[in-house]
Amino acid sequence: MVDECVSAYLDMSEQSVHKQFKVTQIAYRGYTELGLDFFYTVRSFKLPVNANFTVNLPSNYLNYCKVGVFNDRSEVIPLIYNDKLTFFDDLQPNRAAATEDSTLFSPFLFSNLIFYNFWNGSVFDSLYGIPSGAPFVGSFKIDNQNGLIVLDENFCYPYVILECICTPDPKQGTYYLPVQFKEALIAYIGWKDIQMLPSSRRGSAGDKAQRRKEFYNERRLAIARYDPIRLEDAYENSLRNQRLVVKS
Repeated sequence: MVDECVSAYLDMSEQSVHKQFKVTQIAYRGYTELGLDFFYTVRSFKLPVNANFTVNLPSNYLNYCKVGVFNDRSEVIPLIYNDKLTFFDDLQPNRAAATEDSTLFSPFLFSNLIFYNFWNGSVFDSLYGIPSGAPFVGSFKIDNQNGLIVLDENFCYPYVILECICTPDPKQGTYYLPVQFKEALIAYIGWKDIQMLPSSRRGSAGDKAQRRKEFYNERRLAIARYDPIRLEDAYENSLRNQRLVVKS
């Protein structure tokens, strides 16, 4: 836990509990920085689709990993990210009508050698290939400012599955830290505790540089322990690189 790192640093630096508030704030900053890069877990949400083809993002949402729907094998079939979708009127109930213009007709969308909205006589479908083992199910775009997922108007499911990175829940009151990053967070606290202090007090330039170096070294060790190299991953990366070379 983060509180354990705070207590450990206060003991190591021989500071009193009067410094606990300051050190705790520094620890949460370090926790956020390390968590965003490495150990914030991916959470899954099943979210209802609004009548105007938008979906409200969770309040603790940071960044999406996958947006899609389920298939019959409990797999998430991803939607295609569509940067052509507009955010215009996405807070209004009549967004669909406000963003349609029937005078401009695009018979197909070409992406990755697949015609995604080919009209087969009754519905739009893919013409070449079936992405991710399922027909094309729709496209989306993220409106971070308004906290929405914007869907295309051909989307026909009442829900979407959102897999995303979220901030810790502040209501829990306890922030858990992977044990691999404990020493890195303590080193971060030690560095930031004196970073802004003038050299005339207890923050010499050499001490600041040494503590900064120690933090990045502990961070490097934590990453190696948290995400070790596996032979299977190395083999997959090697095959992927070979395919890229052949294509190029």
